[in-house]
Amino acid sequence: MEYRSFYTEQMTLDEGDVDFRGLMKPSALLRCAEHLATAHAWELGMDKAFYSARHMVYLVGRQAFQFYKVPAMRDTLTLTTYPEQSRRAANKRVMVVCNGSGEEIARVDTRWTLVDTDSSKIIRHIPEDMEGHWNEEVAWELSQTVPKAPELIPAGVRRAGYSICDTNRHINNAAYLDVVCDALPQEVIEQGPMQYAVIKYHRQVPFGEEMELFYGQAEGEQGPGWYVTGRREGKAAFELFCRF
Repeated sequence: MEYRSFYTEQMTLDEGDVDFRGLMKPSALLRCAEHLATAHAWELGMDKAFYSARHMVYLVGRQAFQFYKVPAMRDTLTLTTYPEQSRRAANKRVMVVCNGSGEEIARVDTRWTLVDTDSSKIIRHIPEDMEGHWNEEVAWELSQTVPKAPELIPAGVRRAGYSICDTNRHINNAAYLDVVCDALPQEVIEQGPMQYAVIKYHRQVPFGEEMELFYGQAEGEQGPGWYVTGRREGKAAFELFCRF
């Protein structure tokens, strides 16, 4: 399918992008998706000042990724992002990752929501001058359903500290994948790299605040995996399902 709106960059994986195996971290993959979305918007003239002047901000509501082959340190990747016009108050934006041979090795499906920074309410009617920059439709998507675990095991408390917060002064959406990998038992992480995950971001965790973490085994459409959730003030801050 031909897309009129897309943005492409190349990157070479470095030490900070990989785990103890030397393979790309899931959080690094989501950081790439976030970076490409931002870079594309800036190229179209929608930079931080653009949104600030209009008292708006885009936040990630839901996100899923699939690794078909996990790249390693020093691999050079080609990343391309494709945005879809707003539907039901959400903009779907997908990222395709190809290796040096042109083989597709990963996909990310992100649903962005435009929010009024004064009222903290979702903006359901996107301004016309913004809608013209997106594709009418992007043909593929990943499931945004998060299977729940029937039983949960406490995994401690995580503070929204300096290392995982962004310029919005709350935990960055990509950093939740590091939080999840820290919360799961080591023997689960050592099974192999995370191949798939879907996450819903329910409530922001502001800089300095804490959330309680819980995990448990769950059954997904493609087989068993792990469910992880964080709760702030008794309500879910995020929910995630992943497979290794």
